[in-house]
Parts: sequence; C-alpha cells; structure tokens
Amino acid sequence: MKSIIKISITLAFVAFFFLFVQHSADPVEAVNQEPAREGVEFFEKKIRPVLEAQCYMCHNSKAKKPQGGLVLDTREGMLKGGASGEAAIVPGDPEKSLLIKAIRHADSKLQMPPGGQLPADQIKDFEAWVKMGAPDPRVSSA
Repeated sequence: MKSIIKISITLAFVAFFFLFVQHSADPVEAVNQEPAREGVEFFEKKIRPVLEAQCYMCHNSKAKKPQGGLVLDTREGMLKGGASGEAAIVPGDPEKSLLIKAIRHADSKLQMPPGGQLPADQIKDFEAWVKMGAPDPRVSSA
C-alpha cells in the first residue's frame, strides 16, 4: 500500500513538473520563432517599405553611429532598442513600444520621423503589426 502511495505522489510530481515546464517557455525563444506567413506578408507589404523610406537612413546597422544607438534594419536591433535602454518594439504590446510612441508623436521629446508624422493608416499598420507579435522575417543580425 505504501508503494502505491509513493508511486502516486511521484507521478503527480512528474506531471506537475512537465506542466510547469511547458507553460514557462522562454519568451525570447517565442519571439525568435519563425513568424507565420501572413505576418511576414503584412511586414513586407505594410511595415518594411515605411521603415526603408522613413527610418533606415538614420537607424541602420551599417552606419558608424546610428541615431540614438537605434538600429531598425534588423529584428535584433528593434528588440534591443537604442540609447534609452528600452526596446523599440515589445511584441504584442503597442502601448509599451517606443517605436509606436515615437510615430504617434505622443511625446514632444520623441517624435519620428523628424520630417513630420506618418499618415494615420501607416500608424495603425504599425500598431496592428506590433499587436500581432511584430512578425519579422529578418531573423539574423546584419
């Protein structure tokens, strides 16, 4: 009888352990997973063209000194952020993403692009992109 109790307790412990491990997956690993095709298409059609036209000239990995230390032409650069120490994007959370704050012109000290605010539809595209987890096919650093 004691062995049945020991086996039951052991099995319960093992089951609990596996449930715990399964639900505490590394968030960085989830961010680095290959994005869904629809998300990549959204990025390529709606996000990358705006980044190329409005951001890469000052915030690129090939520059000796990117503006504000922020690199936007790599996924890693966006997740790392710049001199502020905060990530430019927080996948799934537009309200915590500095890039979204900057393009909304919500903060007078943080307004991008410097030439004027993006059209409202482009801002909504960036918000939607971040909300969907910021899918980005640029998985390797430049």
